[in-house]
Amino acid sequence: MFSPFFDKIKKDTHYRIKIFLYISLIFNIAYSIFLLVVSQIFYSKWFFVMSIYYGLLSTARIFIFFQLNPKKDMRSRIITMRACGYFLLLINLVVSTMMFILIYRNNIVKHHEITVITLATYTFLSLTFAIIGIVKHLKTNHVYSCVKIISLTSASVSLATLTNTMLATFGENNLLLRSIILPILCGVIAIFIVICAILMICKANFDLRILKNEEER
Repeated sequence: MFSPFFDKIKKDTHYRIKIFLYISLIFNIAYSIFLLVVSQIFYSKWFFVMSIYYGLLSTARIFIFFQLNPKKDMRSRIITMRACGYFLLLINLVVSTMMFILIYRNNIVKHHEITVITLATYTFLSLTFAIIGIVKHLKTNHVYSCVKIISLTSASVSLATLTNTMLATFGENNLLLRSIILPILCGVIAIFIVICAILMICKANFDLRILKNEEER
């Protein structure tokens, strides 16, 4: 019954990427709503900021979904990558600033264990699939690369949220540990995402110049 479906996923790269993006979009929206609900229940500013962040990532995924057309020319695909790079750079600079403001204001909220388990499950699953996928499709297609980089970005930020929640919930008596680990982790993640966004922009501009030179010959 499912054999033709799995065969198509295995053989058709475009179809596989589209299915992956569709599923990740559903989980992204669900995660954003979950964070919003928890933020209102526990009055957590961190979760509220993260819910907005994942809502914005959902809009990026929707944009890319409509760009996943094998008939689009090379220029359109490169422009899509550049647009995604600028978008990631903008929202991550803003969100990273908000994260550090909340950290140094000691906005600590203890959450229920079920919340921690949910965050851990989402984080480790999304991070695993993102790392596996990005190695395979990073250089094959500009739009495919956008899908994978956004997935890796989403998983990385989720790791910061998980760390913050675990330290607040299980390490409430050790504020010194939180004041050391969390800023370092958030700093590394922020730098990593900014570098990814800049590389996307640079690669897109470089490829556009090459394409322009080829067209002028």
